[in-house]
Amino acid sequence: MEKQALTTAARCARDWVDELDKNKKRPEAFHKMLKEMSQQVLDSDAETLAFTLTDLVDKTEKAESNTAYGKAFSNFEEKLVRFSDALRQYAIDNDLDFIPAIKMDKSQRINVVHFSAVEAAQEGIRAAREIPAGAIRYTFDEKHRLWGVVGFISGMRLRTWPMVVAITIILAFALGYLVVAVLLLLASISAPSLNTILGFVASLFVGYIVVRLLRSYDRFMTTRITLAHDVLASISAPQSVVVMKPNGNEAPTLEVITASATCPVCEGEIRLRRPHFKCSHEVIGACRNNPTEHCFTFDYVTRLGWPITEAARRHVRLERKR
Repeated sequence: MEKQALTTAARCARDWVDELDKNKKRPEAFHKMLKEMSQQVLDSDAETLAFTLTDLVDKTEKAESNTAYGKAFSNFEEKLVRFSDALRQYAIDNDLDFIPAIKMDKSQRINVVHFSAVEAAQEGIRAAREIPAGAIRYTFDEKHRLWGVVGFISGMRLRTWPMVVAITIILAFALGYLVVAVLLLLASISAPSLNTILGFVASLFVGYIVVRLLRSYDRFMTTRITLAHDVLASISAPQSVVVMKPNGNEAPTLEVITASATCPVCEGEIRLRRPHFKCSHEVIGACRNNPTEHCFTFDYVTRLGWPITEAARRHVRLERKR
C-alpha cells in the first residue's frame, strides 16, 4: 500500500482523537492507543505498521490483558469498525481520502495489530460545508454500543422463522396469562382473601406491562426506530436508538446507533432522547444545556436535524438575517 494512503489514514485517526479531546469527550483507552499507533506510523514514515500492546502503552501495568487497555486492544479491530462512521465524517470534512483499518493477528503467542488504510467512502454522509442552512448534522459516534449481554441485537436479522417462533411464544404466554387472571378473579369473587386479591392485582399489573411492550413493538414495526432502554446500555454510554434497516428483498436488519451533534444555539452537546412534548417524532435531539428549549428532529437516513422548538427556530431565523 502506498505510503501516502497510510500517512493520510494515520493523520486522520490522530487528529480525530485530538478533536474528541478538544470537544471535551474524554478519550477511552481505545482512542489513546489509536492515537499512539497513528503517531508511530507518522513518525516512521509508514514503515512501522505492526504493533503489540506494549508498543502502545507508556506503563508496564497497562500492558496486562485484564486492564482497560488490554481489553480494548484484544477488541481493537471490532472497536475501530464501530467508529468507522465518525472517522469517515471527519475525513470527509477535512478532505482526507483515507481512514485507518486494522487487522488483528491472534495466531501467535502475543496478539499483533496491523495498521492499513481504506478509502473514506462518502455515501450517506454530508460534508460540513454541505449542511443546509438551519439544519444540524449528527455524528454517529459509535455503533453497537449496548451492554454486552444484549449486544447481539445490533446486526440481528429479523428473519421469518425466528419471528414466527417469537409470536408463538407471545401468544402462548398471553393465553396462559388470561387463564391465570380469570382463575384469580373467580377465586377473589367466590372465596375472597388477601392472597387471592393481591394475586389478581399483580396479574393486572403484569398484563399492563405486557400490553405496553406489545404496543411498543407494534409501533416500532411501523416507525422502524425506537430509543434503546437505559438498562440495555452501558453505564457510561450515551442514549442509543435501535433502527430497522431494509435490505431489499432480504430480511431487515436491526442496527444500534449512538449519535450526537453540536447545538447551534449554545454550542452544547445534543443527545438523543424521547420527546417531552406532544409531537409525531419517536426520537429527538435535545441539548444537554437546555433540553426543553433547544430541540431538533433526528433523521438517521440523512443524519440531519431541524429545529422543532420556538427557541431553536428563533435562533435559526436570526442567523439567516445576519
